[in-house]
Order: sequence, then structure tokens, then C-alpha cells
Amino acid sequence: MEAFTGNLASYRLQLVLPPLFATPGVEGTLRVERGAVRREFYLRDGHLVGVASTDPREHLAQVLVNLRILDAPRAAAAFEAAEGANLPYGTFLVQRCFVELSQLTEAMEHKAREALFDCYAWESGEVEFTPGLPLSGRAVGLRLPLSTLHRDAVSRVQEWAQFRDIFPRLDTTFRVFREFAVETFSEEEDVLLDLAVGGATLGELLASAREAPLFAARWVLHLYRRGALAPHRSTGLTVGESTEFTELLALVRAFLSSRKYDLAVALAAQVLERGPVPEAHALYREAEVGLTLALSDALFALDGRLVFEPIPRPAPPDLTADDLYLYSKLRGSRSIRQALRTAAMGELAASRSVERLRAAGLIRVAPLEPGAPEPAPRRTTTDPYGLNLGDLGGN
Repeated sequence: MEAFTGNLASYRLQLVLPPLFATPGVEGTLRVERGAVRREFYLRDGHLVGVASTDPREHLAQVLVNLRILDAPRAAAAFEAAEGANLPYGTFLVQRCFVELSQLTEAMEHKAREALFDCYAWESGEVEFTPGLPLSGRAVGLRLPLSTLHRDAVSRVQEWAQFRDIFPRLDTTFRVFREFAVETFSEEEDVLLDLAVGGATLGELLASAREAPLFAARWVLHLYRRGALAPHRSTGLTVGESTEFTELLALVRAFLSSRKYDLAVALAAQVLERGPVPEAHALYREAEVGLTLALSDALFALDGRLVFEPIPRPAPPDLTADDLYLYSKLRGSRSIRQALRTAAMGELAASRSVERLRAAGLIRVAPLEPGAPEPAPRRTTTDPYGLNLGDLGGN
């Protein structure tokens, strides 16, 4: 393909990328730049083979910390040592046994995916394609199919659109109700709630994310659905909508009574897309707890028994970027519960993702050792507002 330059206001990445992987034999550098952030994506034969970025959040050390592959002090010490030894950071980490090569590859692929996904959401800036790869682009050992990346990126764009329908203004501030589902709060959610208590705007909440802004948006949406965050500025409900919701809420209650928690969660979430409805928040919390318990009870009993198989390159096409992200979180977490609570996708979605990883053969369960006791069952009693009254295992 020939070189081209354009503006993202007219040529969004969603339109630019397909010809680059649909045309055989394309090799070149796709540069995307907005403000102080400049990213270069190195493409070859329909694959992403390398990424360069000026965003500090995408430094390999930060990515390793976010994925819990390394803790922050160890990642920083390794970086200083690599600089002193005049070695590339990734090379140093593997040579000195800080991380396994497979873990380093997972982190680099995660960094590459999230950088590309973020650019899909840009509505301004410059985009440029230049045939040929620089030496740095040829040296990186990634090989991610662009067609799969495009599929996941489009899904992320749609997720952002749904989020903006619910929260159209970045200057929105929130009231905080910590009493709702407090047992299920994660460290990331606690940080967002503290910021909201201090008067932070939605834009500031999203900017606080250690990883991609979409991850913070997912936490915000999750907290809103539970009723823990209530926007001060809301479009509100128009006259007649409360009557419309009466039938929908009755259906949610019917789903709860028949333990069809997945349908209850989905329907309550649809109601909350129209505006804050107190009963919908309460029903969502109850349905979420019931569904999460149903999905994750068996998973929590597998702590210490998960065996991780190497990810084939390329990864199975039916797995999403979120599935692969959770795979890395599981490998780096002390327990399954910690991984599910800290993954930026919600405990419910994470539980389903684990099942997909098991079906794909990337994780399997080792048998219990002879004489080992079966894990004790967990209490699952909830009150009408979805607050877990039993022992969920703690942190």
C-alpha cells in the first residue's frame, strides 16, 4: 500500500485498519498521534508485530505491575539494573529470571492491544501510514492478528458508546453510597469512590485509571448500577417512564424468584440505562450477587489447583482481549477471588471469562492431592438489597 496521511476527525481508525489487514503482503508503520501521545504500530502480513508509545502508562514496567506479574518496587529495581547493565528491559527481566518469557510476552501483547484499542476511541489527531518497518519494529517478537484486534476494538467502541449514553457529560459529579454491596468493593473501586467523595468529575475518575480509561469506565458503570454512585447531573426520567418501568421491574422480580439471575441482571441494567431508578439499583444488586455466587462458587473452590497452559501464538480467535487479560491476572494473583475482584471487567464477567479459558484449554484443574479435604461450602445468604451476609472468603 502507498503512504497516506489523514486526520482522525475524518478517518477514524475503525475505517483505516481493515484495508491494512485485508490487503495481502502489507508491511509498514501506522502512526497515530494526539496531543502529547504518539503511538506507532508496526504491521506485517495482517499482523501487529510491534508497538512504540510515548504514554508513560504503557511503559513495560507499569504494565507488569498492573497485571500483578511484578510488584512496583521489584519492577523499578529491575529497570534501574537494566539501565546500568545497558540491556533492554524485557531482555534483562528474562535473563535474570524476574519473569518467565511467556509472562513477558503476555504483558507486551496486553500493552499492544490496549494501545490500539485506545486509539480507536480517538476522534481527533493525526494518522499516518508509511510503508516499511524501522529496525526497532523488526526486532519486536509480537504477532497479533489484526482482524481479531479489529473485532475487539469495535466491541470496545460500542461499549464506550453505551457508557456515554448513560454519562454524556465528563463534568458530571456523583453522590456516594458506600453501604450498597460494600462486601464486593475492590481496591480500584474504593479509589474511585474516594475521588467521587472529594468532588471529582467523571473525567477525573476516568483519568485516574492505572490502565486504560475504559477499565475505569467499567468500574464507574458497575458502581452506578449497584447504586453506590449516583450522578448529580442526570437527564432524569420523563413523565410516564415510571409507569413503563413498573412492568419491567416486575419482570426482574419474577426472574429473581425463579433464580434466572442472568436475565434479571440484564433487564435491570437496561432499566438503569434510562436513568437512576432506586428499585432497579436494589434489584440489580440482588441479581448480581445471586448470579456471581452461582457462577463463582465452583471457581473459588479451585484455588491452588489451576494449571496454566502456554498461550498458543496466535491465541485462539474465539477468545477476546479481556479473556487474555484475565489469564494474566489469574497467573499473577494470590487467589482466584483476588483476580476476579481486581480484573477491570467486573466479577461476573470475569467468572464467565474463566469458563471460556477453561473451554479453550488455557487453564485446567489439577486433581486434589490424596487425603486433602474438600473445600468448605460458602454461605450465600443475601438480604433483599443484595448485601452478602455470609462469608465470601475475604481478601
